[in-house]
Amino acid sequence: MALSNYLVKYITYPLWMIKDKRFNLYQYLWEYRQYNSLTPEEVLSRQAQRLEDMLKHAYLHTNYYKPLFQECSVSFGDLANPTVALEKLPVLTKDDISQNMNDMFADNIPREQIIQDSTGGSTGTPLVFFRDKECLKKRKAQELFFDKWIGYESGDKVAFFVAARHHPKGSRGFKSRIRNFTSERLLAFDPCRIDKKYMEQFLDKLRAFKPRIIKCFPNSLFIFANYLKDKGVNDIRPRVVSCTGETLHDYQRELFQEVFQCPVYEKYGTFEVGVAACECSEHNGMHLFMDGVFFEFINSEVKPAKPGEMAQLIVTDLFNYGFPLIRYQIGDVGVYSGKSCPCGSPLPLMSKLYGRDRDILVDQNGNLKPGYLFVEIFNKNHIPGQFQVVQESRTKVLVRAVRKKGYTQNHEQLIIDKFNTLLGDEVKVEISYVDNIPREPSGKYKYVHSMISPFK
Repeated sequence: MALSNYLVKYITYPLWMIKDKRFNLYQYLWEYRQYNSLTPEEVLSRQAQRLEDMLKHAYLHTNYYKPLFQECSVSFGDLANPTVALEKLPVLTKDDISQNMNDMFADNIPREQIIQDSTGGSTGTPLVFFRDKECLKKRKAQELFFDKWIGYESGDKVAFFVAARHHPKGSRGFKSRIRNFTSERLLAFDPCRIDKKYMEQFLDKLRAFKPRIIKCFPNSLFIFANYLKDKGVNDIRPRVVSCTGETLHDYQRELFQEVFQCPVYEKYGTFEVGVAACECSEHNGMHLFMDGVFFEFINSEVKPAKPGEMAQLIVTDLFNYGFPLIRYQIGDVGVYSGKSCPCGSPLPLMSKLYGRDRDILVDQNGNLKPGYLFVEIFNKNHIPGQFQVVQESRTKVLVRAVRKKGYTQNHEQLIIDKFNTLLGDEVKVEISYVDNIPREPSGKYKYVHSMISPFK
């Protein structure tokens, strides 16, 4: 370990935690690392207790959940069997939160201990929600738990390829630079500035910085990795690339491995429940973080999905006592594995993450088609340009296209033919040529978007 890494890990980073009154983050991290010595049955038992504690807390201390429990014929005594009680409750939607916000605060946690946050707005309108300060510490420890898996240690330098709103607050000014130098040690890439001059300047900074890890939204890093490949740059050598915030496609993983010559890990992270799942060294799915989140996988018939079946994710936050989120419809789609992992971790696996439910298209017969299938059409056929796929109805799909040099009428027909093969000939595929495709409010590019829900 380099001397600077050692000083940050063992001296300056802990001092910042003391200053911020977050030193018990280390206690939480130690607790989570005990997973390595537990059996799967012990992990489930531990999670069940945390679920019971959260349900009882919400029943006793919020004006929203107690009448909801009673309406669903769930008594306080029934909460001793938390998974059965949970299934009797309706899912919690974003509209439910917005319309009942004041009643969802816990009355036994001071409001000054509760922090406002919001989602990125990838579904159109950001959701405003709240978390207590202790929850934030646990979420950070949860992230560090998975970071340890992939080889990151406090003090390691991190190159950051994410949307601007995810950059550390107060990144300018002398004090902020001192903090970054002695704590987070981040170098942030601005994905909104992708002109040649900026890319060249950032490459110079990155070479001098020598990151140990790259953390990214896949689409943001993809832009820069392509730039490096085109220039023949082969001297950026992090230990690992960590991807979250968007679905990691195979073509992106392959490019990152080629350009950076290191392992690539996918994580599942959201504003609401943090980094809640992560690949291990086996790369056969993502392990679910059981201490902080109770996951349910619900199929299109609104029943528990079988292993291997595409399902929407319903989550219960086991950390957020200040503003409980119980059976929250988070809007993501994945597949529960049901298999154990050769790595030996007792944490269960999500074998596939498909992204947002609005990333799933529906064919003429009502069958679900993951969005990556349509992205692959452009990449595998080397169609030049930038594209966005929007399903406006069961019978119409719009492809917005920014044409680049080499794009021809043959490409247009190929897109239509390939889409009809996936969706059926009864679905009209229309291509609209535009000058640019704007980012979402979250700062991400939305390559596939359905205006109809696949789970209704």
